[in-house]
Amino acid sequence: MKILLTRPIEDSQKVANELKKLNIGFEISPLLEIQKKLNVIPDYEKYQAIILTSKHAALGLIDTNVKKSMAIYCVGDATSSFIVRLGFLNAVSASGDASDLTKLAIKNLTPSDGPILYLCGQNANSNTNDKLELSGFTVDVSIVYEAKEIQSLSKTVIKSLKKKEINGVFLYSPRSARILCDVIKRLNLQKMSHGLVVYCLSSAVANEVKNLIWKDVRIAQKPNNLEMLALVGEYNI
Repeated sequence: MKILLTRPIEDSQKVANELKKLNIGFEISPLLEIQKKLNVIPDYEKYQAIILTSKHAALGLIDTNVKKSMAIYCVGDATSSFIVRLGFLNAVSASGDASDLTKLAIKNLTPSDGPILYLCGQNANSNTNDKLELSGFTVDVSIVYEAKEIQSLSKTVIKSLKKKEINGVFLYSPRSARILCDVIKRLNLQKMSHGLVVYCLSSAVANEVKNLIWKDVRIAQKPNNLEMLALVGEYNI
């Protein structure tokens, strides 16, 4: 069994290491490239909390003067673990997706205690910001990275797809799902998708692959990497 990994290169390599432990093969062809943006925040002290809807947003906290006791609300456990490794003492994980994070922040925080700083990527969904503001919070948005699209697959992966050597693909975001579908159509690889099982982090990701025919579309029970690996482990029995 061989899985196509499409996350940014460092993320894909970490997933690849986990697949190795399961004796599952892989090929890597990132559909997104992370580029950090230099974005100076003048006054961190005024914020009661910082929220991060992705691990990449944590790049915005490297080499800053944010106090280590700052409450930092993280979308998932991988993000909160990374924040702890950076030395922060008050990382709170929603252990879910952006919607879970928003609900947790609304439950735990109070608008009168001060504004919230939302660190995100260039193409981040505005729902998090909108829902917080509708709940009475003042939210300052700071774009700290850009996930640039890679509108192709590697020659090695294309060759493997044509030879039907790849059995499945991991997709972690609606955006990467859309990119993959666009690339498959542009390269006239639609017939290749018929033999692929798509493993999706969430139903939102699965919704973006409906315009192609797949062998199967599977959705993780919870939006985290452990559940993704569990999915492919079940299929590999």
